[in-house]
Amino acid sequence: MPRLETTHEAMRHYYRGRVFESTGEIDIAVSEYKKAIELGADYADIHNSMGRAYAKKGQFVEASKEFQCALQMNPHYLEAQRNLIELETRLTVIQKEKENTTISRKLFYKTESRPGKRRKFPLVPVLSIVAGIVLFTLTSVLVTNMIFPAKLKKYTAPSENVTGISFDDKDIWLCDWFKQEIYCAKIIDDELIVKKTYSMKTSFPIGVAIGKNYLWTCDGWNKKISKHMYDNDLSILASYPSPGNNPSSLCFDGENLWSTDADSKKIYKHSMDEMNLSPETVYKSPCSRPMGFSYDGKNYWSVDGDNNIIYKHRKNMNIIDQYQMNFPNKKLSAVLVDKKNVWIAFEGDSGLLCYPRSKILKQE
Repeated sequence: MPRLETTHEAMRHYYRGRVFESTGEIDIAVSEYKKAIELGADYADIHNSMGRAYAKKGQFVEASKEFQCALQMNPHYLEAQRNLIELETRLTVIQKEKENTTISRKLFYKTESRPGKRRKFPLVPVLSIVAGIVLFTLTSVLVTNMIFPAKLKKYTAPSENVTGISFDDKDIWLCDWFKQEIYCAKIIDDELIVKKTYSMKTSFPIGVAIGKNYLWTCDGWNKKISKHMYDNDLSILASYPSPGNNPSSLCFDGENLWSTDADSKKIYKHSMDEMNLSPETVYKSPCSRPMGFSYDGKNYWSVDGDNNIIYKHRKNMNIIDQYQMNFPNKKLSAVLVDKKNVWIAFEGDSGLLCYPRSKILKQE
């Protein structure tokens, strides 16, 4: 067993790698992932992340090895399975493109130029190029319409690593664990305006919720849930140990505070006892990586960050339905479902998307 402090330092490198990967600094990301493994965090998640980074660099052999390593550690790891399949499919397509290019060149050069005459360009490769351009254009339009419906609203967030979203009667609250900041913002004329930025010097807020006249945050690094007062610094009135080792999101339903944990894969309903905040009820989460939890006034919603699935729950956490989201090459960082919309943020992206529920939750 690695020492606790070693594991903490290793995981710090892993999270740094995730951030650098999301911002396009792939070489640094790979270096951070390697350091995490060297320090004892030899986990399937990290090998999968390193494989993904290698693939982005075009180092497909190394990427394949990392995905296979992740699957050896966890044969049921769906994201690693999907990444390996996509990589193998991509390599097959590249190989076919090379073969087609070779054939096209042979056809092109088969017609030799004669003295005093123009060289004739064969019809087959020209038509292939034109058809490819038309197909690419049509596909781009179709994919854009599928992923970004006409009624989608996109706002610019103050951070590229939004990990928590919440609303009160007037404002939208966002948090960024990497920058250690919380933002109070308002939407005016289809623009997100930041009213105030709070620097959280001693905590790493990964989730945020509004309830009982306080702002609540969960801190995955310090393993705490904190209650803040609305002053100029969002001062912490009380901190409570989180029930799991990796709290990932918070939600308030008008009566109770709820939290999820990415390690235990549990959903916790908390007692609002001022002295304790202990879990009143514990539920098993359906998510392989719980990273979002919200309440729309009637039903509860949990989000699987690995598989891009939103689950709809009754109050007893029985699943009513589930919805698969399709965001190619995007990694979810925060999701909130309210009465009308689904709010989504991605790692390494300052865009905050607002979908009408009827568009993204198509089975409703």
